[in-house]
Amino acid sequence: MSRKYEKSLVKAIEEKQYKENRRGVEIIVKPIPDFEGKGAMDPRLLKSTKKMNLMMKFMPKNLMKMDGSPKSIERLRKIFNNVDSTEIITDNFIRERKTVKAEDGYDIPISIFKSNTPIENSPILYFIHGGGFFAGSTDVVAEALKLFVTTTNMIAVGVDYRLAPENPYPTGHKDCYSVLKWIGENAESFGGDSKNIFVGGDSAGGNLTLYCSNRSIEDNLDLVRGQLLFYPTVNMGGVKDENTEFTIADIDIYPDHEKYIKPGIEMFSQATSSLGDILGSDAEIMTKYLTPYMDVSQKSPVTFISSGEHDFLTIESLAYAKKLKDLGVDTTFTYYCGLGHAYLDHIGNYPQAEDCVNDIGDFIRKNRV
Repeated sequence: MSRKYEKSLVKAIEEKQYKENRRGVEIIVKPIPDFEGKGAMDPRLLKSTKKMNLMMKFMPKNLMKMDGSPKSIERLRKIFNNVDSTEIITDNFIRERKTVKAEDGYDIPISIFKSNTPIENSPILYFIHGGGFFAGSTDVVAEALKLFVTTTNMIAVGVDYRLAPENPYPTGHKDCYSVLKWIGENAESFGGDSKNIFVGGDSAGGNLTLYCSNRSIEDNLDLVRGQLLFYPTVNMGGVKDENTEFTIADIDIYPDHEKYIKPGIEMFSQATSSLGDILGSDAEIMTKYLTPYMDVSQKSPVTFISSGEHDFLTIESLAYAKKLKDLGVDTTFTYYCGLGHAYLDHIGNYPQAEDCVNDIGDFIRKNRV
């Protein structure tokens, strides 16, 4: 299948990008490539949002309610597990499926993605999918990983960790860390370089990424060369300070698009408060493992953060970036105008998603040893 946009729009994003200071953080602003208007929604996202809003008029109001009930989990999994990307990479890659032993002996499924011509001793992108800790899979982000390996000839590894609430915290977190350690021990066996492991994840996967980085620091393993966080969940416990406080007025919203933008922001702000219930009764939300914002390490690896203009999580992402920068950690932040959450799931649909994958490759090339 072909892209649902002209590829020239990807180049236009790069050409139009600029830097500015936002909430004390220097960010790289990525404008909508083919629409002018402060706070506007990207035209491709607007089109799909209008369709969704029309459908939701005929649905019960509690359909998107997020709680730990079996009915809610089942309903939301059908949405979160959907593969929304458009397939644009159909050849020149392989996906090898393997398993890694968890601490309790469970076989954790992983996928190793390579191009047909991988570079020798390749850096490794270890990517942890999102989905609120209870949904999602590597399949949801597979198109992004395929695009990454075919454009860089590097290696990517995806993990299908066990999901809550059937597998309460810290099961999924420990699964992800077990796979990181396995990669560190076995990188050379599949053509990778154990000194250049870059851990990344989107949304809840960003939280799991930071768990891996922090555990590696604690255990003095030095496994993570760099970390990449895409609209990450970093302040689940709701720590309030001058950097996390905000109102809806702090977010630019194009008046003509307000009725499409505000509901998404409000929905995510409500949903994050339910994650503790989903993770299980033993989940201690106010620890750096689930609320990494409360304890940021000066030893954190070089960091890349990306988030959307209309994503509720952008505020906490900026706050996290400020803490990193204040500690002297080299941090890059890209900010996509016109987008909300989960754009990496939309390779082939949004030119911004393709631009983001290009940035991943550039970040790894720049920071590998």
